[in-house]
Amino acid sequence: MDRDVMTNEENYCFDVAGYLHVPGTLTRPEVERLNREIDAMGATEGMLGWPGKTREPFRDLLVHPALVWYLNQLVGQGFILDRAPEVWCEETCDTSTPLVGGNEPRDPAIAYYFQNGRRFSEGVRVLWALEDVEEGDGGFVLVPCSHKGNVATPEEVATGADDMGLILQPTLKAGDLLIVALATVQGMRPWQGEGRQRLLSYEFVGRGVIRSAGTGPKTEAEPRPEWHADLSAEQRASLYKPGYQATTPPPTIVTDGKTTQMESGVFHPSLLQVDPDSDIDYREFYFWDLNGYLVLRGVMDEEWLDAANEAVDRFEDRIQVGEELARGSKSLAGTGRPLLNGLLELPQPYCEPFRRMVAHPVVEHRLNWMGGSGGRMGGATGFVSVKGTSGHALHDANEPLNPGRGYVYHNGRSYCEAITVTWQLRDVRAGDGGFACVPGSHKAYYKMPPGVRTCDRDMGLVKHIEMKAGDVLFFGDGGTTHGALAWKSEIARRGILIKYSSRNFNRSGGEMAHPENRWGELVEGMSDAQLAVMRGPDRDVFNNNVPRLDVANGEVIVSYERGSSLYSKEAPTGPLAKDKKG
Repeated sequence: MDRDVMTNEENYCFDVAGYLHVPGTLTRPEVERLNREIDAMGATEGMLGWPGKTREPFRDLLVHPALVWYLNQLVGQGFILDRAPEVWCEETCDTSTPLVGGNEPRDPAIAYYFQNGRRFSEGVRVLWALEDVEEGDGGFVLVPCSHKGNVATPEEVATGADDMGLILQPTLKAGDLLIVALATVQGMRPWQGEGRQRLLSYEFVGRGVIRSAGTGPKTEAEPRPEWHADLSAEQRASLYKPGYQATTPPPTIVTDGKTTQMESGVFHPSLLQVDPDSDIDYREFYFWDLNGYLVLRGVMDEEWLDAANEAVDRFEDRIQVGEELARGSKSLAGTGRPLLNGLLELPQPYCEPFRRMVAHPVVEHRLNWMGGSGGRMGGATGFVSVKGTSGHALHDANEPLNPGRGYVYHNGRSYCEAITVTWQLRDVRAGDGGFACVPGSHKAYYKMPPGVRTCDRDMGLVKHIEMKAGDVLFFGDGGTTHGALAWKSEIARRGILIKYSSRNFNRSGGEMAHPENRWGELVEGMSDAQLAVMRGPDRDVFNNNVPRLDVANGEVIVSYERGSSLYSKEAPTGPLAKDKKG
């Protein structure tokens, strides 16, 4: 490779989605030779030990320069082969078995780690495409973002009974390399393609990982010193040596604190259990934690929809066209965004369909488990884009993290401090435009690439959400990367957007941001530096808050220099008091 490290785009893709597609890694002659040797042997495994030169191309793939270069950065230097390669095809793939993987319960042997800028994916599957895989062909599938999921995969997703729209079947060309975190939910679905299915699978793990035993004859018997014969089965189990077939997986000792006994499987007690009385829909929680957005279907009935649309039509003359928000994007370019504000203040009866959205039980119920009670809503704004209206460049990405707008999962609870809810008054079909996001980006550790921000080169990570009139969309306003595609439908967009903030943070200013309102006479005569810390809660704009205090040459100074972030109207533009001297 002609570069030292993976690009931010590659890092972002693997970090957010749990896989990386590297097109054209193998040449056509290399692919042809691999296929020729497989056809000649008529076998789908054991290729590292095939006779003569037949095995060489498969051994070469163990240390293919491109593969080594990527695995050094994804798994870590010193990575090892965990399971011997095998050919996945119609004859060998059991498509009746559930998908495997996922981060809950967490398996440290294949888990994804990130801390202080260092990333380790302890286990990865490497797939070499030896034949093309077109869209809809079936075969290998995965659930993007699931390598960082905090909620166990619902059974119906794993079995395919109901994939909840989460399953991705990668499209590949012969010679492509696909690297998938083993913590990502994955497996095989029935092959539907016209051509033959042929993927060559290798599994690699980190240097110290104990996951699989080898196939050598010495793995068949674990050596034990003679004195082990005097021990109990539980004592011998505690002294096992890794790497042998009898100790892979390792023995399990189960205890109640008074006795011990041997069992199979993993025993890892938890303080927590799923609460069936929590009134939280498990599938909704899984979807929300995985993606950072959620759609509820059919919340509004026809009568309610008719009233809301009639109100928008009645006050069409109040629509104001704002700025163009494509931010230099070619694919999102268009005219300014039309908005209809003040929907809650419309005269009777036109305000009623929008006031019904306030404190609606369906919404409040989800807000409570998404971010906790005590949240407050802003105004209701109608997004009424017409054909040719620009999209909105994607924004908010959880990196750098801002607590007031981020996402945290902890002990079975979702903590999302900023949530936007959009009520759909009209259908949004594929190709129409409108809301789009990067699923899983609310847990991103890498900065959003420019191509994703503009959607001009999104690496397949940006998802446009189709909805029906009456649906309600929730998304993490600060954590989930989101925006809008240019509106292309002849029928104008109709979505009512309402922002919610948690009880813990203020992001909308207000008169209580001013020191004199918050504290009264207590701040009389204070210096400007003192007044800066007497302000009330206001919008947090990372390192460019106004005012902010810095220290220079041992002296505290007040800075009012602004960055490019959004500020509330209460943020001052300059000093509010003269510093006291003496």
